[in-house]
Amino acid sequence: MHPIIEASRLMSGASITRKAAVHANQTTIFLWELSSGQTLEVVRSSAGFSSTELKDNPFIDRVSYYSEKRGAKVSGNYQLQA
Repeated sequence: MHPIIEASRLMSGASITRKAAVHANQTTIFLWELSSGQTLEVVRSSAGFSSTELKDNPFIDRVSYYSEKRGAKVSGNYQLQA
């Protein structure tokens, strides 16, 4: 199944509240925080999309994992709203 169609299926009616993109080497990991509290991760490498996973980890924890522990550049509107 195409990763974007799979992502839509995994969302099961939830909406996206925040987005981020992690850039590391030749890979981009798209992170979407869902209104359900889960995080959707879609991985794209130079060879194309390779995985789509729904994580029970909070969005900001995934952002922190990639930026602080993996040293990857993170872009997007992922900061908490005031």
